[in-house]
Amino acid sequence: MKNIIITMVILFTTLIGYGQSAESYFNSGNAKSKLTDYKGAIEDYSKAIELNPSYAKGYFVRGFTKFEINDYKGAVEDYNKAIELNPTYTVAYFLRGFTKFEINDYKGAVGDYNRAIELNPIFTEAYFGRGIIKTHLEDYKGAIADYNKAIELNPTYAEAYLKRGSAKIILGEHNNAIEDYNKAIELNPTYAEAYLKRGSAKIILGEHNN
Repeated sequence: MKNIIITMVILFTTLIGYGQSAESYFNSGNAKSKLTDYKGAIEDYSKAIELNPSYAKGYFVRGFTKFEINDYKGAVEDYNKAIELNPTYTVAYFLRGFTKFEINDYKGAVGDYNRAIELNPIFTEAYFGRGIIKTHLEDYKGAIADYNKAIELNPTYAEAYLKRGSAKIILGEHNNAIEDYNKAIELNPTYAEAYLKRGSAKIILGEHNN
């Protein structure tokens, strides 16, 4: 999921229509971030924001960069500002939710994923992320419903099949879980975790049948 999030950040940070100086610092920050010079990137994004205080994307990418260095509080603050400036900033809600999950603010994370889905009802990753949080909250049926939606939107989402299978195991649906693990392996034949979970499910199922 992390690689998908990084791709999303790149996709949603295309610059349009800002002053040349702010744009230069923004682009410099992006270049430094790609080289994992996160401190330098944050300095450049901060300069871009200083030059253009209403620069929602500047706060957004600085928030993501802070997340990369485990400054979750700082990341949430920047996402807050990006959303204040652009209340329909879908991916900012999503990443704020992702960050809140990391600091165990599950209720806040669900709220952000809900908002992201309201703004974009076909946001596959938001359904998947919300499903993970519902699993942590022991709402396994709700989690399965979200994984179902993620799979409906992306039938080749191997990780969603894996997570759905794990939720089904907890509910005692071992045969259905094995079917999900089978599908995850079909989609990704090198998915080690899926093989392990399928093996465990078969052992549990065998014990139940004896």
